[in-house]
Amino acid sequence: MGNQIWILNPDYVFKNDNDRICMFAKRDLSFDSSPAWIGYIHPHQAMILSVFTTLRPIDEIICALSRQLNVSTTKMHDLIKDFMGNSTPIYTTWQGVEVGFPKNVLIHPRDTETPPEYDFSIEDLKCSSVNLTPDRNHRAPHTALWMLTNKCATKCKYCYADRNTSYRPLSTQRVLEIIDEFASLRMGFVDIIGGEIFLRKDWDLILAKLVDNNMSPTYISTKLPVSESLIDRLNKTGFNKTVQISLDSLDDSTLRKTIGTTPGYVDSIKKGISLLEKYGYPIQIDTILTSENSTIDEIKALYQYIKGIRNLTMWEIRVPEYSLYTPDTFSEIKATRDQLRSIQDFVKNSIQPDAKIQIVFSAEALDAKFRNAGPKKDCFHGGSCGILQNRLFILPDGKVSVCEQMYWHKDFIIGDLKTSSLQDIWNSERALQLFNVSKSLFREDSPCMKCSHFDDCNAKKRRCVVKVIKAYGADNWDYPDPRCKFAPKFNNDLIY
Repeated sequence: MGNQIWILNPDYVFKNDNDRICMFAKRDLSFDSSPAWIGYIHPHQAMILSVFTTLRPIDEIICALSRQLNVSTTKMHDLIKDFMGNSTPIYTTWQGVEVGFPKNVLIHPRDTETPPEYDFSIEDLKCSSVNLTPDRNHRAPHTALWMLTNKCATKCKYCYADRNTSYRPLSTQRVLEIIDEFASLRMGFVDIIGGEIFLRKDWDLILAKLVDNNMSPTYISTKLPVSESLIDRLNKTGFNKTVQISLDSLDDSTLRKTIGTTPGYVDSIKKGISLLEKYGYPIQIDTILTSENSTIDEIKALYQYIKGIRNLTMWEIRVPEYSLYTPDTFSEIKATRDQLRSIQDFVKNSIQPDAKIQIVFSAEALDAKFRNAGPKKDCFHGGSCGILQNRLFILPDGKVSVCEQMYWHKDFIIGDLKTSSLQDIWNSERALQLFNVSKSLFREDSPCMKCSHFDDCNAKKRRCVVKVIKAYGADNWDYPDPRCKFAPKFNNDLIY
């Protein structure tokens, strides 16, 4: 290998997690890297890779490492070679635990005169003990989803958010203090949502603080017509990522029936999109299908308009799910399965083949029966929920919940940022209880109590509690996942 130069892919970040090192991918990737990667590696592996942050010939680095770790250069070469331009993720084992690495861990530098900047040192990677058990973060969550307000500018009949609970919002000062704590814990990402985030008066101060601390949200979603003054405030925060515009129809009368807007709303939204184009913001359009807009003419008209947006990155067409908070109004505007199938076929066959933009159609509700996970040795093997694994949800009043769709459900509140630190909440007794679910949390009459697969199902976080309470009501969160073959009959209509 001689004088070849390899460096650690700067798309990857190391973070000390007490007795292991968290290795994760940045959101903005500059190289051919594994997106959304997060895993835990041995501190020694991280320390070896951390040496590759300077422009030194590979033989020089191998010699230095072999001396430092008292191993032969041949063995050191064997330890490193698999990381050099690996085109796929690679896996090793340590005491029976599988340790994964993303693709292209070590890469050739693009510019040998200007090495990339790394925000960690070898001292940051030292641990007094080692535990690679694949459980939750020990120190803090990796990500947070923060609902800044539940106030909204529209009255969407399909809305799944709790817009009725009253609360005392966190002060600006406390919000900024919390972000400082996020930074001190080296959290990876913080996303912000509403309601309508632009209805919180200090939204720009909050966003600027996140940007300054390298925790900028991936995108901001809004249903507000964007004004030039708002964009000016947005520019000043340093935010330069995607603005998602929710647009279900180009017909004001359709939108009045489904989201409660007034005449002129569509024109105002279009003007806002033009301004976002002018200022160079990437734009994503989000469309929710209802009985009012699930026609070929509606979708065709929308596509003819949005395909001309210069900065458009994606058009996402979504099927709403049963709403916990607007069940009556949702049923009024719920499209039929035939309507949705017709739209899906039209998009797939008549739009996507020639489209210059990415089109995402969330058709999960259409493409599979609700009870679709199937048994494995008679045990429900659905997807693994990330509750308390790496993330949490912050409510506008500072309450912390385990999931963004549980809101103020009393059984899933694990703390309050008005009075406690994030680290204390993350490691609180209630958080640990909900992470390590046991039968002691379940009522005696829960069907799960008599199931021989209880431990296997709950240890793997196979139950989606949101789906559970949608099917059986908020008081029955300890029921089986409705996709489980042993689940009782639903209390609510969950066709989709």
